Amino acid sequence: MANHLASYLRRCLRPPWFSVVILSGGCGAMVAGMRVVAPRINLGSSMRDLLHEVRLIQSSLDAQLSRLERVERDLVVLSGVRSAGSAGLMVSGTEPVALNLHSRICSDGSVDFSIDGGAKFSLGPRLAEVFQFLASGDKDRSGQDVLVGWRSRREIISVLENSTGKKISGNYVNSIVYLIRRALLGAGYDRNLIQTHRQKGVRLAYKCSSGRWQGASALNV
Repeated sequence: MANHLASYLRRCLRPPWFSVVILSGGCGAMVAGMRVVAPRINLGSSMRDLLHEVRLIQSSLDAQLSRLERVERDLVVLSGVRSAGSAGLMVSGTEPVALNLHSRICSDGSVDFSIDGGAKFSLGPRLAEVFQFLASGDKDRSGQDVLVGWRSRREIISVLENSTGKKISGNYVNSIVYLIRRALLGAGYDRNLIQTHRQKGVRLAYKCSSGRWQGASALNV
């Protein structure tokens, strides 16, 4: 009887999950202790699963950012309200165009901007860096495009990586674009001043009369 019980327990609770110690006595078999052994982990498979989950989260984030932009655009259209900040914008067709851009660097590293004498909006150091990079794009030498040139996403990533010393993903660029558009909208400007193109990249709809914008000046505080 004792031998049958011991054999049954070994079959039911065999490694790698359990290790069973059997003590035999005059009255039969008795389980003296049970030790749980950690299961074997496939590190390669686990890492692949985690990377897949990261990609799913990134895709979901991109979709949510696009949805937020659509909602904000629809709110502006439905409200029919334009603040004084957008009054100075020249509209070519249906797209807004900035003619004058002013900026000053604050002591905390942020930068205050205004467009065509409109309301001021402030961008943190990282956002301001990208915004100024967009504003300083080369103009089309043929004269067919009056706006500053496009900046590819690869160029924007390179600027950010050089300033931060960290690896930057394309999804981070999408987030930067969304936050700049949100700051523009919050100050009463048209969010479409920041233009995006799948192949060309990103640019500011800015007609710089001097050929190239020189950047922000320091703010005396």
